Amino acid sequence: MGILQKSIRLLSKLIPDNIRTVVILVLFLLFVTNSRGEDNPTQTSNSPGAEQLTPQMLEAQNAIIGNIIIENQNVFDLDNPLEDRWLYRAANFLHIRTRPKVIRRQLLFREGDTYSLRDTEESARILRSNTYIGDATIEPVNYMDGVVDLKVKTRDVWTLGVGTSFERKGGKNSGGFGIEEDNLLGTGTSIAANYKSTVDRDEKMLNLANKHLGGSLYEAAITYADNSDGFVRFISFGKPFFSLDSREFIGGSLMSSRRVDSLYDRGDTISEFDHKLKNYEMNIGWSKGLIGGWTRRLSTGIVYEDHRFRATPDTLSESLLPKDREYLFPFLDLEIIEDNYETVSNFNQIHETEDLHLGAHFKINIGYSNEAVTSSDSGFHFNSALSKGLQLGETNTILLGWQLGGRLMSEGSEDIRLSTYTNYYWRQSSHRMFYAGLKGTVGKKLDLDNQLLLGGDSGLRGYPLRYQGGNASALLTLEQRVYSDWYPFRLFRVGGAVFFDAGRTWGPNPVGAENLGMLKDVGIGLRIGNSRSGIGRMIHVDLAFPLDGESDIKGVQIVVDTKIGF
Repeated sequence: MGILQKSIRLLSKLIPDNIRTVVILVLFLLFVTNSRGEDNPTQTSNSPGAEQLTPQMLEAQNAIIGNIIIENQNVFDLDNPLEDRWLYRAANFLHIRTRPKVIRRQLLFREGDTYSLRDTEESARILRSNTYIGDATIEPVNYMDGVVDLKVKTRDVWTLGVGTSFERKGGKNSGGFGIEEDNLLGTGTSIAANYKSTVDRDEKMLNLANKHLGGSLYEAAITYADNSDGFVRFISFGKPFFSLDSREFIGGSLMSSRRVDSLYDRGDTISEFDHKLKNYEMNIGWSKGLIGGWTRRLSTGIVYEDHRFRATPDTLSESLLPKDREYLFPFLDLEIIEDNYETVSNFNQIHETEDLHLGAHFKINIGYSNEAVTSSDSGFHFNSALSKGLQLGETNTILLGWQLGGRLMSEGSEDIRLSTYTNYYWRQSSHRMFYAGLKGTVGKKLDLDNQLLLGGDSGLRGYPLRYQGGNASALLTLEQRVYSDWYPFRLFRVGGAVFFDAGRTWGPNPVGAENLGMLKDVGIGLRIGNSRSGIGRMIHVDLAFPLDGESDIKGVQIVVDTKIGF
């Protein structure tokens, strides 16, 4: 500890107060980090002959799947002395475990099928993608006379949430209360009733969703919200492309909403307008399945969307009121996915199994509206996206992507937006990772209700929310991440991050404010992963210190948020 004390005394003489605090916390965080090695080494089966049950052997022998054993563990493992306590026993008693048939119907194989490692790996990924399942593995447990038995082992998480919530981003607080259950009676049905107060509106919302209606692959969802500035009515139904080898898709949705939208600058509301929206969609799709490691899907359908805008008492001027837009158009959708996944840990979660897609994923959607048929203008509507992951050795990973969308109408291009991102991950040890992310957006003739903003709620953590606008933006994020072994109460996984953000916007702002140029901040954050709950998987608590901006912003921003990852 003497080295740490000497470093702190030296820093106190050389570094300004606000940055000094962050650096001291960084040194302490790195000093106390346990980097002894892997937290959970892989365990091998001790059953007789288990060493011969390799996927390669089973596939070479064209093994037939015999029994499929569903072993669904409760939230806490009472065979572990650390978890065999009254509180955990009570939690297990109150929790209704996922029904075996809910797990079984998500598997891509059945008794009598030929064994396939690819099918078992994707089935495990599908199971892990559910919010009510914390982890899932599928392994062979017995092989005799060409028949192999498979054990599907899952672990439930706590899915009932009752209470209050709190978030703080960009100097603004939001919070609420409600009740949410993501696995009602073990059926995979999600139901939630919530009240939330945000900087934009007060929301009273009811949600109901089921991804496997009646034991099928059909899904449905309903949302009803009564808000302080309007409402939301949404319903969807369909059968999605459930797996990479799925052959058909059908779906539809109806949505109607009303809200008050705002134009922002320096974190303040400059102007407002009333926005009514109707959006109806029906589509159907086909695929030949997974061929040679690639899936290709073609879909078609029809979309109707109607945007109506009206002035409110807080509308600054008619020039800041968007034009009404109404379109009815058929579309074609092409999607191409490469089957290339890797299972990782201590990446965006803390000591949790994660499925990282490194394969290429391309999607493009093109439609055409005609002014003669219930549309404001004739032209093409398009959206496209491409992503790809690169693994450079054992310690370096790069994730790349871009999105391009907008409208090419008879009077020119409208709402064109090109966004790109590059995320770099350098694994320094099993407990430490360096992350660098660079993303940028360029827009042309953006719709006024689609304002491009940068601030505390969009990655620039040291500044007020929606602090700066324009028609282009860029943001750089550097983070030193730490994944500790600390497991308080056998409930929470704890990590931390030291970060630097730098970003800016370019071009005209609809509200006419002057651009502030490059903005930078430094900070330190606490990460609390709730490994036993599927509701709100990670809490972020950040202290961010702005290094630029106007003199009236606070010298430190406290950011509290709940995200799905680091």
